[in-house]
Amino acid sequence: MKKVPVLQIRQYDSVFYLGSYDPRLLVKMADRSIDLGEIQEAQRPLEKKHLQEISDYVGSDHGFLPASVMIGTREPDKLALECETDEQGRSQYFIQFPSTPEELAEYENSIDIIDGQHRLFAFDDRYRSEELKDATVYDMPFSLFLTPSLKTRRRLFTITNEKQKSVSPNLLLYLKSKLKMLNTEEERYLPLVQLLNTENRSPLKDRIIMSAERIPKGYKAKELIKIFGKAKIGEISLGTPPVLLTPDEMLKTVSAYLSGWESHYGLSYQKPGKETMTKISGLRYILLLFTVFFDHAVNTKTPFDQRYVQEVIRELELIKGLAPDETLFDSSLEFRGEGGTVKMAADDAAVLKAHLAGKISQGFNPIV
Repeated sequence: MKKVPVLQIRQYDSVFYLGSYDPRLLVKMADRSIDLGEIQEAQRPLEKKHLQEISDYVGSDHGFLPASVMIGTREPDKLALECETDEQGRSQYFIQFPSTPEELAEYENSIDIIDGQHRLFAFDDRYRSEELKDATVYDMPFSLFLTPSLKTRRRLFTITNEKQKSVSPNLLLYLKSKLKMLNTEEERYLPLVQLLNTENRSPLKDRIIMSAERIPKGYKAKELIKIFGKAKIGEISLGTPPVLLTPDEMLKTVSAYLSGWESHYGLSYQKPGKETMTKISGLRYILLLFTVFFDHAVNTKTPFDQRYVQEVIRELELIKGLAPDETLFDSSLEFRGEGGTVKMAADDAAVLKAHLAGKISQGFNPIV
């Protein structure tokens, strides 16, 4: 057994203890029979993807987890509190934790994980990163409640589940950008989104929610990055040898493209109304068609401007057999959910691409 010092914390009539222990050992004291996805009494199911994310972070990035896991003992005779008095007469608290395989086997299923289940199970032998060796020193802080009562468990459930307010994905994107923690897709498209929100030529100027500000009928930066990624706009390359578009070039083409749609339908992203085209669903549909428009401009050596965009829109309307008073956004069912919009855009893109198939000319740059 290993003697672990703990700090006693009192809050009203509740007492708990703070300490730290090796999570590779601590997890062996939990109920390890829990299967992935299994419904539990007071915990959300274990998710393999989330476990893997934590495991990879700790292993490959030498990641540290400073937040405490919250645990409670099940039996009063296991992990019992010990108290000693030092030379100054102060109370020093300790708990004996199992450390050998034999001791750990005896203490299996002796603790409940109240909060931090995924963090702790990421250190289980079944999920632990191979990069985290047995010899590597790695302790995890814990808050320990000794055989907590039902009343205490209810309080802890409330504070860890109902009283927590998660950070919105959009604000999280902003914070990650300041800490230089963006993923590949975010690094690729955030500069474009920032330019679209600040440059005068952009139809979306001052209409993009970059963090947590309030913009009536605004478009969230996180959502736009997701759409640009699905549309693969940042993967377009031109020239010989081919070179990816710069953020300024993407700004120029996307602005011309959206302006073409505005002009064709007489609508404005600066003054959005109830029209589907100016909602995020309409914007998603339009941007998912972008590469078909752009590729055809390259193939036919046509400058990518508003006039060209309107001509291709008319071709698409013709293909879909629209009446003069109909628009591409009249199919309300397809714009109700993201999945329907994405499918319609993919179908329309395939039909439009086949329709526009023509002369191919490699290396022409339509935005010069």
